[in-house]
Amino acid sequence: MPLNLDPRKILSHPVIYTSYQKIVGGYRARKLFVENNVNIQPGQKILDIGCGPGDILEFLPDVDYTGIDLDANYIEQAQKKYGNKGTFKCAGVDDLDLIETHTFDIVISAGVLHHLTDEQCFNLFRIAVKALKPNGRFVSFDGCYIPNQNKISAYFLRKDRGQFVRTQHEYKRLAKIHFNHIDSTIDESYFFIPYTSIIMDCRNNALTI
Repeated sequence: MPLNLDPRKILSHPVIYTSYQKIVGGYRARKLFVENNVNIQPGQKILDIGCGPGDILEFLPDVDYTGIDLDANYIEQAQKKYGNKGTFKCAGVDDLDLIETHTFDIVISAGVLHHLTDEQCFNLFRIAVKALKPNGRFVSFDGCYIPNQNKISAYFLRKDRGQFVRTQHEYKRLAKIHFNHIDSTIDESYFFIPYTSIIMDCRNNALTI
């Protein structure tokens, strides 16, 4: 009898997830995301919402890092591998309660928004605004549908574990609820496989609570 394996469940294992990311270029994509888009400076205070097993720390300078993820397995792996480089907490955007508010220079959300419903995205943006210093930045990285998209890229997006891949307009529409300045970039070169990404750089709106 053939095995009925769900790749989405398989990828929930931290080691398998990290290996898969290295194969398809996810590691490379995160490195380029940090270097080209996040522009983190040493000593800055960083909040990473949806940190997974914390692999983005491989590409960060010496910073004050806090990583948050809903998956307890990911958090356990991150603590084992990077415990001395950051603080890790198991929580989701629906139940996260920040102790420190308006203290972070940058909030990162890499590969998270396309896993969230609109309401959950609103919660994430609200948390980001609450976490950021005045003029702080929220920077996200996600799969994105575009017109006349490469068929292979569209296929990978449809098969992604995230069930809420959106268009550039839809991502920006959600972010505008909490941010008054949004720069968005479409990129198709960060992965080894054909894959369309959107990078959003959102400025803190001090009037939004």
